[in-house]
Amino acid sequence: MINPIASANQSATSTRMKKTFIILCILLCIISYILYSRQTVNWTFLPTIISSSLSVSQISNNSLSNKIITKTAKPNRIKKPLLPPSQNRRFAIFGCSIHASIHAYTFYTPITALSWNRVGYEAIVVFVGDFKKPNVLTKRLNLSRNYLKSVGAHIVDFQCNESYSIKLSQVVRVFAGFLPDDIVEDEDNILTGDSDLMPLRISEYTPTSGTDGFVFNAHCCGTFQRRGKNYKMYPMGHIFLQKKTWRAMVMESQQRAELLAKADNRTQELLSADAPLSFETITLYGRLEFKDVYDQRMDKGDAAWYMDQILCSMLIHDYKQKHQNFSLSERGRGERLDRVYGMGYWDRPNYNQFGDAHLKHDEILEAGNWKIFTKLLKSLFNDTMVTLFNDYYKQYMVVGKLP
Repeated sequence: MINPIASANQSATSTRMKKTFIILCILLCIISYILYSRQTVNWTFLPTIISSSLSVSQISNNSLSNKIITKTAKPNRIKKPLLPPSQNRRFAIFGCSIHASIHAYTFYTPITALSWNRVGYEAIVVFVGDFKKPNVLTKRLNLSRNYLKSVGAHIVDFQCNESYSIKLSQVVRVFAGFLPDDIVEDEDNILTGDSDLMPLRISEYTPTSGTDGFVFNAHCCGTFQRRGKNYKMYPMGHIFLQKKTWRAMVMESQQRAELLAKADNRTQELLSADAPLSFETITLYGRLEFKDVYDQRMDKGDAAWYMDQILCSMLIHDYKQKHQNFSLSERGRGERLDRVYGMGYWDRPNYNQFGDAHLKHDEILEAGNWKIFTKLLKSLFNDTMVTLFNDYYKQYMVVGKLP
């Protein structure tokens, strides 16, 4: 004969075991969600869930469900603090015309991009020109762009008439604050550079703690007068600022205020903080500040050649006057391995004395000169990367001979 008391006890025990098993499953799901969530969670509420769940066999299933939902619906999250500028991501931006007669400017792009990566920067390469022209991207250009992608660089295509492509490849850097957010965010840092200017010594490019940015080789270029003021001329290689500062310098500028005073609806859109990086926006500022010089043919060393440096120096100066707490470190420059020296000077056992290198133009494509240049590459990169660039050079020379 079956003992009814024993049967009842077994039934009760079985029910408790089922409840306990269900509770543990639910608890495991909650903990797994927290562990694999991308959100930053305040872990102090976990003991509460655990302790509540362990005693849940004493409450009804409905009470259990309500209790867990209450604990997990809106967990406290730790707000990510804003980092000092020196601790945010770093990008180096440089541009080149797709119509340039000097091949070296585009040839160097993947090499210079990886050089920036070596010193802690992601590279943003802006190709400037008329992309609507048929077959404008030559086999060599496409090869360089493919190698840029292989080294992880960001590519931006900037549309403009061919006649503006060289000057805009320089001026575009001043408007780095309008780069797309999916490449660089407001808190990130952007440093201006050139495709033929290669960083060597890492310490030269480390941000200065406690400052809002730095100017490299800041004392090189003297002063100039404009708009009734004296300005210090800063070189574009290099200026290091946060993206939001690059944009704020333009948005708070006297030039923008003057443009807005007589702006129609379309012009107001081009002058807005959300305006894309475009020829139309840059041209508004260029023609206002430089008049006919902006539209004239540009030759190295003439008035148009220095538009980017002049405009950038003015924007920085005026921004500093409005923001007295804005701190900019003005640096010197170490010894440079310069293209003015013959290739015999470049042919050396090591390059430790140099802070950067100003690269040769198309003569670097000569086989003997490239062989010497690979010695510099070997001093900077591992064997895999040196092999990659040797293959790149060989392909570049082959496709240059193809129709």
